[in-house]
Amino acid sequence: MRHISHRPLLLVASTFLCIWPLERAAAEEADSQDSLHVGGALRFNYFVKSWEGQGSNRQRLGDVAFDTFRLNVDGRLSDLLLSAEYRVYAGYSMLHHGYIGYAFSDTTQLQLGVHRVPFGLQPYASHNWFFVLPYYLGFEDDYDLGLKLVHENGPWNLQLAFYKNDEGSYTGGSTASARYSYDVVPVNPANPGEAYLETEQANSETNQLNARVAYRIDHGELGATELGASAQVGQLYNDITGRFGLGWAGAVHLDGYYGPWNVKLEALHYSYAPANPEGVDDAFVTVGAYDAPYKLASRGTVFVAGVSYDLPVSWGPISKLTFYDDYSFLLKPQAGYEDSHQNVLGMLVTAGPVFTYVDVAVGKNQPWLGPNYGTALAEGSPDARWEGRFNINAGYYF
Repeated sequence: MRHISHRPLLLVASTFLCIWPLERAAAEEADSQDSLHVGGALRFNYFVKSWEGQGSNRQRLGDVAFDTFRLNVDGRLSDLLLSAEYRVYAGYSMLHHGYIGYAFSDTTQLQLGVHRVPFGLQPYASHNWFFVLPYYLGFEDDYDLGLKLVHENGPWNLQLAFYKNDEGSYTGGSTASARYSYDVVPVNPANPGEAYLETEQANSETNQLNARVAYRIDHGELGATELGASAQVGQLYNDITGRFGLGWAGAVHLDGYYGPWNVKLEALHYSYAPANPEGVDDAFVTVGAYDAPYKLASRGTVFVAGVSYDLPVSWGPISKLTFYDDYSFLLKPQAGYEDSHQNVLGMLVTAGPVFTYVDVAVGKNQPWLGPNYGTALAEGSPDARWEGRFNINAGYYF
């Protein structure tokens, strides 16, 4: 929706006749940038899980379930930028993001509010609906509350940010996990929905600094390659001890576009040193999203490799098929902790405003791909098997 500017009339007719064409052209140019768009999405899942018993999962024929309803608002008023999204799931809901920005120029802007943390491959480290392991650790498509500066200069992209807190927890039954992206969160064994963790931790993220730099190499008709590095450091406040712990992470990445091919590579390392009370295990922290927290090894190294191929088609409403495979691996240095794996092979079907992901996701010591949800990304299990989920996510975006 266009917002019309109301400019004062010039009182002197001669001046008006001289200036009005210039004023009108300037007003039309400014108005062309002013906008307000309200949109959203409605998504559903069909899925079959390998780790459920023969009598469950609808006798192995799968289940259909509501996934997400979301509303988006994006606008611009002169140099002010506005963006917000709220999501509703089955049983819980949360703010995805919401910020006010200011565009100093076409290449520099400042964002204040809940926005994407500048770290690693962006906007995503994956091609599929399940993301890759960095998402489940809080290092892919993560959102926090703070201030971010974004600057582009030719092939360079620089982002600097300070986050006072995480994005917060919204409506749900967990202590602090009703949120979209994963953060270190407090958990309480007195909460019936968190008793399976058999621990109490009271750590929250605060005072976090992020820096991300990326350089784009143009290969002409062949395509382009982005090389980048990211750094993150912040505090963990423990509500029981009243003391601050520390967390940090670093990553390097490659994002290459070569004709119909896209290649994503990333390596990252993270470490948390929480200020827990005496007797509380420091080998793991508790992280949460989607109203369901779990344990995460306090230190780890993650490797990501993904590839996709775009195939334009003309099959009725279907205009493109995107084939992909994304693999990620979490190496845990703690003694007795088992490594975690995830691989997603699939296809995205584009048909106008309808996008459908068809995925075969397999994992080992992955909380969402197996029966061991609470500890899969911490100690895991040496007897863990590769488990799988066939998933179709169909969404209408408006």
